[in-house]
Amino acid sequence: MVMMVNLIKIRFFQIAREMNDIGLFRAIMVLLIILPFLLIFLYQRLQISHYSYYITGLALLLVYMIHRSRKDYHFLFKISESPALTYYTEYLVLSIPLLILYVITRQYLHLIIYVLLIAPISFTIPMLKLKSEYSALISYIPSGLFEWQSGFRKYMIPIILFYALGLTGIYNIWFSAVSVFLLMMIICSFYAEYEPLKLLEAQELDASAFIKTKLISHVKYLIIFVLPIFMLSFIHYEFSIYIVASFLIVINLQIGAILLKYAYYYPNIVSGAHQMIISIILLCSVILPVSILFLFLNMLLFYKAKRNLNDYLHAYNY
Repeated sequence: MVMMVNLIKIRFFQIAREMNDIGLFRAIMVLLIILPFLLIFLYQRLQISHYSYYITGLALLLVYMIHRSRKDYHFLFKISESPALTYYTEYLVLSIPLLILYVITRQYLHLIIYVLLIAPISFTIPMLKLKSEYSALISYIPSGLFEWQSGFRKYMIPIILFYALGLTGIYNIWFSAVSVFLLMMIICSFYAEYEPLKLLEAQELDASAFIKTKLISHVKYLIIFVLPIFMLSFIHYEFSIYIVASFLIVINLQIGAILLKYAYYYPNIVSGAHQMIISIILLCSVILPVSILFLFLNMLLFYKAKRNLNDYLHAYNY
């Protein structure tokens, strides 16, 4: 028990360090503006019965995605009698805000479902290494988009299932909405792992040209990837304005994930801060005013990314 408590303390210290890495201003914005907005939004939606199922499902999916990508299983196995129980306790502690909302809104059934279903997730062994087998689908991804190639190898089955769900939007527009949300949750996670510096230098571009080239190539592929889902959604023409707005939000999220990566780029690390912030932004993107705020945030991130990459790509400033 003492070991478990100490491990959870270490986890909170890691979160605090990652919040410090993104800067005081951005940390304050996340803690005092974005998170309260998100909690208020969840509180309002949890009072509507059918939304409660969506929120519970998305929360469980987020826990599943975090769990399957963890790389500390062998470490926990050596120092803890039950890594699974440690995972389970950690996920429950981190879910306290959601659990409190369940109690306040009297959604006791969803609280029980959430607490019970976290258990089988925690007791599965995380993916310890990426599958290396070649897939025919990956051959359609341009060689320069290594984040997409790596992400597809890691999340191939969920991507296929969620994409198939999106194509059924021809019958129900909400299937497309849920599908795009889940797909963006996966796609944005592609950019949490920072590549070696040699991959940046190989293009022999200065910071500004590198970022612009990266954004254009990745956004272009994203548009190609999600366009069939959005085109089928236009059958529900009464939602045309919302479909167009969602399409622009998706592009903005992709840009934000890339800019956030290079705004805090450091060679050969996996950023927990990136995963946490993008998850929060994605959840908040369903609130239109907040989505507009992220548009301005991307402008700031562009200049931050440019300044950060100048330290690595200064030799290519002409």
